[in-house]
Amino acid sequence: MAKGRRQEKRLWAAAAGIALALAMPPIASAEPQQALAILLKQLHAKPLGLYDGVRLFRLNQPGGGTLTLTVSCEREQWRVQNSDSAQGQPSFYDMPFLSAKGIARTWVCTGPARVLE
Repeated sequence: MAKGRRQEKRLWAAAAGIALALAMPPIASAEPQQALAILLKQLHAKPLGLYDGVRLFRLNQPGGGTLTLTVSCEREQWRVQNSDSAQGQPSFYDMPFLSAKGIARTWVCTGPARVLE
């Protein structure tokens, strides 16, 4: 039980960090400014592909483990889908989608994507 709470706290801390980073001032670039796209680029998010209308991205967590984010380009929303601990234990989440207004015009959605089945 305590292990699950630690994982949940870690996930909420990561989500809070992402949300705080989305509030940072925009960085100059040639594409339209969109905080989530900037954050994904700065965190070296790895595009995994396109599945059921959403794009999946993998982020490495400090100290090991990964987070998988889903981005809906059509609805301009995103959420944390799952995390893997440093020991490889997966945790899946049913978190609500958050707004990502303008994401459809950025590299996140305009770049090529491998279709996953």
